[in-house]
Amino acid sequence: MLLEILSWLAIVLTIGFFASGILACKRIIVSGDVGDVQFLPFVTTLMNCLLWTIYGYLKDDSTIIIVNFVGALLQVVYILCFLYFSRERGNNLAFLFYSAIASASLFMYLSFVIVESNTRLSHMGKICIVVTIMMQASPLATVARVIRTKSTESMQFTFSFLITLCSFVWLCYGTVIYDINVQLPNLSGVLLGFSQLSLFCIYSSTPGSKVPVTIA
Repeated sequence: MLLEILSWLAIVLTIGFFASGILACKRIIVSGDVGDVQFLPFVTTLMNCLLWTIYGYLKDDSTIIIVNFVGALLQVVYILCFLYFSRERGNNLAFLFYSAIASASLFMYLSFVIVESNTRLSHMGKICIVVTIMMQASPLATVARVIRTKSTESMQFTFSFLITLCSFVWLCYGTVIYDINVQLPNLSGVLLGFSQLSLFCIYSSTPGSKVPVTIA
C-alpha cells in the first residue's frame, strides 16, 4: 500500500515538475525568441531521463520507466521549440549531436561490453547517480549569488520547493524498494533543496536586506 502511494506521488509530482518547461516554451513562442532561456538544461534533463529510463527497464521498475519516459518526451518537445526559435541553431544542434553520440556510446558499452545483467544494472545505477548529482550541482552557482548579494531575487521559491518535495518522495520510494541508486541522488536533492529553501528564510527578495526574525 505504501509503495503504491509513493509510486503515484512520484509519478504525478515529477511529471508535473518536468511539465514546468511548458512555461518557458510559452514565453519563447510569445516573444518569438529564446531570450534568456538556456538550452543546456533541456539537453541534460533529456539525457538524465533517458539514463533513468534504461535503468528502470533493466530493473523492471514501471514507476521509474513511466516518469522518465514522459520526462524525455517533454524535453524533446522543449528542445524542438527552442531550436525553432533559436538564432544559434547550428551551435545548439552541434551540442545536441555530441550529447547523442555520448549517450549512444554509453548504451553500446552497456549492451555489448557488459554481458551479466546484475553488473549492467549496477554500472547503470552508478552512472545515473553521478549524472543526477552533477545536474543538481548546477543551482549552486545561484546559491552562491544569493549569499553574495544577500537577496533571493534570482531564485524561485516554487522551483526550490518542488525539487525538495520530489526528491523527498523519491528518497522514500528508494528506501521502500531498498535501492541505493535511487536513494543517494535524492538524498542529495533533499539536502540541496532544504539549503535553497533556508535562504528564503534568511534573505529577502530585495538586495542587501535580511528577513526580520521575530522571537515570540
